[in-house]
Amino acid sequence: MYARYHDKGLELLGVNVVWDNDAGARLFVDDYRLPFPVGRDSSGAIGGAYRVDATPVSAFIDKQGILVERHEGEFEGDTEAEFSRRIEKLLAQ
Repeated sequence: MYARYHDKGLELLGVNVVWDNDAGARLFVDDYRLPFPVGRDSSGAIGGAYRVDATPVSAFIDKQGILVERHEGEFEGDTEAEFSRRIEKLLAQ
């Protein structure tokens, strides 16, 4: 997804929340070779801003920086086509 939409304006950011194990998160990033930046929210400010009290949480933010969709948990049952639809809708704004 990142490779398909990045040139069209998609940005993905991974955030390691304050209660997650930093070493484990780095290992996850390395193991899965994530192509987007992943940082640590050591103060909890990002988690607080997006009401993250469990992981994973996905936040879809538009070009103006407004949260338009927030999803807790994995995207069970969502197909790649559905995920693409969400991305294309945001990029079209």
